[in-house]
Amino acid sequence: MEYALGNMVVHIHWVLAKPALPGWEDIRQTVSGHTFYYIYSGKGIFRCEDRDVEVSGGTLVYLWPGLPLYMKSSEAHPLRMTMLLFDCASLRKNEYAWDLPEPIERLRIPFLLPLQSDRMGRIGEQFREAEREWVPGDLVREARIKSIWYRLIQEVHEAAEAGARHIGEEGIIEALRIFKDKLDTCFASELRITDLAEQTGFSPVYLRRSFAARYGCSPKEYLDQLRNEHAIRRLRFTGETITDIARACGYSDVYQFSKTFKKRNGFSPTEYRNMQGE
Repeated sequence: MEYALGNMVVHIHWVLAKPALPGWEDIRQTVSGHTFYYIYSGKGIFRCEDRDVEVSGGTLVYLWPGLPLYMKSSEAHPLRMTMLLFDCASLRKNEYAWDLPEPIERLRIPFLLPLQSDRMGRIGEQFREAEREWVPGDLVREARIKSIWYRLIQEVHEAAEAGARHIGEEGIIEALRIFKDKLDTCFASELRITDLAEQTGFSPVYLRRSFAARYGCSPKEYLDQLRNEHAIRRLRFTGETITDIARACGYSDVYQFSKTFKKRNGFSPTEYRNMQGE
């Protein structure tokens, strides 16, 4: 499933430091969760899906659920790394209640993620901090580990995006950023998704597909949701008329606004506003 970083929740199962012992071998024992290995130094071979890859210091390895792995450290340059085993889910809250958490099957992170020197230092320190804080069963320490994980997951996703740009996807990523910024800032205008897509230099079909893969919904769905969120806040926190709110949120007329709002939220704008005063 698609997910947003701001909606992620995590459970940390285990943090383990693997010492630099020459020639050690190991396999991934638990394949039901997500696993990060951060390699500080050394060299070795990771075998995954019948393919051997060389790994070395400054690399993050990501294993999604179900993926087997065999590891072997070099004799001359033993691997020193930290393992972080976790489960994560997307958890959303609507206007009235929390939705059920939806497990995330795979993160938007490649199997191997070589890091640039600046990120290498920050991510390496976050793993060291996780090592120092990890005490299984200690709820206070667990909260600290989770705070580290939230900083880490943001940093790792940014590193993955930077890597994608480096290997040739810079154009579409930048186009999506500009496209989304246009939706975010001009949502109250009369927007034609096709016209905006053509301005990026990519075909509308390709941009829509890329947008959905990145943000979990189509541009049209994103715009409709954004307008609805703005309308909800204006109804709750301002005394503006329904007509003014409709105009401020990009609807052509009050009828269209009321019909769209009720279909999405189950109440008309007036009913929703009256409920907030109860």
